Amino acid sequence: MKNICFAYITPFHPERGGIGRATHSLTLELQRRGFHVFYLIYCCGITIKHSYDYPAPLTYLSSPDGGITNDIIASYHQYLHDNQIDIVINQSGNFEDSHLWLDTGNERVKVISVLHANPWVAYKHLWSSDVYPLKNGSKIEKLKRIVRILLYPKIKHDYRKSRKEHFKEMLPKTDIVCTLSDKYFSEVSEIFPGYENKYVAIPNPNSYSEQELQSTIVSKKKQLLFVGLFGPPKREDRLVMLWKRIFKDYPDWEFIIVGDGERKRVERLKRMSSGIPNIRFEGFQNPLSYQQEASIFCMTSNYEGWPMVLPEAMQCGTVPIAFNSFASVTDIISDGKTGLLVKPFDMREYERKLRKLMDNDELRYKLSLNAKEEIKQKSVKNVVDRWEALFNKLEIEKADKNV
Repeated sequence: MKNICFAYITPFHPERGGIGRATHSLTLELQRRGFHVFYLIYCCGITIKHSYDYPAPLTYLSSPDGGITNDIIASYHQYLHDNQIDIVINQSGNFEDSHLWLDTGNERVKVISVLHANPWVAYKHLWSSDVYPLKNGSKIEKLKRIVRILLYPKIKHDYRKSRKEHFKEMLPKTDIVCTLSDKYFSEVSEIFPGYENKYVAIPNPNSYSEQELQSTIVSKKKQLLFVGLFGPPKREDRLVMLWKRIFKDYPDWEFIIVGDGERKRVERLKRMSSGIPNIRFEGFQNPLSYQQEASIFCMTSNYEGWPMVLPEAMQCGTVPIAFNSFASVTDIISDGKTGLLVKPFDMREYERKLRKLMDNDELRYKLSLNAKEEIKQKSVKNVVDRWEALFNKLEIEKADKNV
């Protein structure tokens, strides 16, 4: 099985999100091993066509009628036939466009559906992500929050129902469901049991090669770093509020924020930080130089799948601190050895542990060395070894069926 198609709703730009970075790294290593890789994108309302010299041929499926029409499905089938695709890697395993990628029209084509977020997505964190937080400080938004609170039971019921319906549709039709950690298996079974024989766990690969890291070695500075797309799951506002409480005690430290998001959200964060010294908003940037310089990487997400920014920071020797709020975080951070984990969503404990890191140069140095060494296990070579073993398994199963 040599012809591999990665399918999604947005092109796989390595600097525009974790799925893009992961897919880009996998593509380069698969191509090095002799695989032919293709990118297929279904254009929908949230598709952004980033300009980039992609390493694999990129094709868009679109329809003037919108939605997953019969014409789109027919075009998809023709694409698979023309390119002799053996395996479709459905990078939207958690979401609705999966229903397109699963309909290959050909039993010969195998589908691996990857869950890049936790299977429940926001369901278990709706209150802290979508219901209670204010999007801004206006009276209208405060009234909207009251409405959201009143509707919370219905919101949660409807969300749970949609998760169950999605997996009921997806699991029977995919050949493999690939989570980023085996600790997510129980969540899939909790949503819709009976397909445990299809579960496989493969983490995302590290983003940076040893050559990149060796060419950019710099001295660590007294900096806290956040990298990410601003929004409810990330809750970067927690860090701004925390910095507001502690900055006076650490005048020789800086808090660097690399990322972007909705204009209103960015403006709100800047208003929150108004008058606070030593905080910098860098906007959208390649994060490597910041990760190399910073001493501590701060994450306050409600939930994640396999956040690429954590292993990236660890590759650079930046000590991570994060909430133990998603299953895979303990696959990435060994608490007390390669970083620090905090009870969700205890900001007092977070502050206490962050201060401990900032106050103790020796502790930071020890954790930094451990982080750089342990995260090497997630090298792209090791991860693609697991992907290749999975491809071989599907090849054997296909051959057995044809006997």
